[in-house]
Amino acid sequence: MKKTLLALALASVSVTATADSLIYGGVQAGSADYRGDSSTVYGAHIGTGILPFIGLEMGAWNLGSYDVTGAGSVDVSSVNFAVKPSIELGPLHVYGKAGLHSWEEKGAFKDDGVDPFFGLGVEYNIFPMFTLGAGYNNFTVGNENIDFASVNLTVHFL
Repeated sequence: MKKTLLALALASVSVTATADSLIYGGVQAGSADYRGDSSTVYGAHIGTGILPFIGLEMGAWNLGSYDVTGAGSVDVSSVNFAVKPSIELGPLHVYGKAGLHSWEEKGAFKDDGVDPFFGLGVEYNIFPMFTLGAGYNNFTVGNENIDFASVNLTVHFL
């Protein structure tokens, strides 16, 4: 009985620590569509919780390699900065994020720019310091959008 109570106490502390993480980082991967083709996307992020309900996050994404009909192959990458409001519902962490990203297209199209992006997601505390989640992201790239769902694993350090 004492071990069960101790385990529950430690689990509740880890959920609270996740909600107020001073520093966290993780990786994510998914599948996206762009200009009529689909590709695997992946990235990494690092962030800080400046308040229990809002954080700041930076990330880098490989937004995929696409075969554009009649034009050839295009590789898209992005570096982003976002504000990330969130709410804790027990072991669930529900968040939104919005910001700007600097993107670059290489290949058949050579272009770059700075455009808005946003995302929504949910994470579940699977072990102390670790959350597993899923999210939806929308990156504007010039006059096009790259929409995708992704899964992520995040480590909460402090």
